[in-house]
Amino acid sequence: MKLHSGQVAVVTGAANGIGRAVAEALRARDIRVVLADLEADAVAEVAAALGPDTLSVPIDVADAAQVRRLADTTMERFGRVDLVFNNAGTAAGGPVWAVEPEEWQRVWGVNVQGVVNGIRAFVPLMIAAGRGHVVNTSSLAGVTTGMFNAPYAATKHAVVSLTETLHGELSVLAPGIGATVVCPGPVDTRMLRSITEGIEPLLADGDSTPPQPTEGWLASLAPDQWARFAPALGAVGQLAAEAIPAARAAEMILAAVEADRLYVTTHPHWAPQASDRVAAIVADMQASA
Repeated sequence: MKLHSGQVAVVTGAANGIGRAVAEALRARDIRVVLADLEADAVAEVAAALGPDTLSVPIDVADAAQVRRLADTTMERFGRVDLVFNNAGTAAGGPVWAVEPEEWQRVWGVNVQGVVNGIRAFVPLMIAAGRGHVVNTSSLAGVTTGMFNAPYAATKHAVVSLTETLHGELSVLAPGIGATVVCPGPVDTRMLRSITEGIEPLLADGDSTPPQPTEGWLASLAPDQWARFAPALGAVGQLAAEAIPAARAAEMILAAVEADRLYVTTHPHWAPQASDRVAAIVADMQASA
């Protein structure tokens, strides 16, 4: 979809990180933007910084009625919607069996139901207009596997599947509307920093088995469990080392939209991890014969 002046874009999770960077990149192209986020004051500040033709709407994307209100507000203010970035996200960690039900529900509500709510609220408007593009934010965790991150990874896998399905349905029922799923690697955002800043002190002295935290789910591990888990902390250091600026991620995302690509990642050199996973699935399925 060609991006041009006069279009209208809606971005959720726009108060910081990739959402804010996407909004800034859109405004640089003279595209009008509606910014949505649970953090009302923060998203209002972003909208004010971006200047005219920018609107902030505080919402919880997990609430379908609030997302419907976002769509109504967009149409009342601008009379059209061309792009929707279902970008809001959250995370929770720990062993699958130890994550509390409330945490599962919270992550699922934002990461998956939030995308569904965005699709339900905005795609009919795009179909009526005969134009548009939907961008859903997943993660490289949505096409690979990992440990101790199940709520986040499971929901991000769901976002990939949702977008693939949406893309197929639109190609039949509304060919003028595109869909893209974003699978970012490490991007310098508040979410990533909350992970890396908590782990980096444990790695500071270079010990093979750093001291065990006294808070959070890691504190609940038995000494032998901690000794087996600790080496995996090095992967967090890799995330921090490879993080790219959110502004760079935004430009990559918008380039994918203009190219009508279904998939986009910020770290293409990590693609073999996804292909290795698929190869393992195929190998075991074929072995089932």
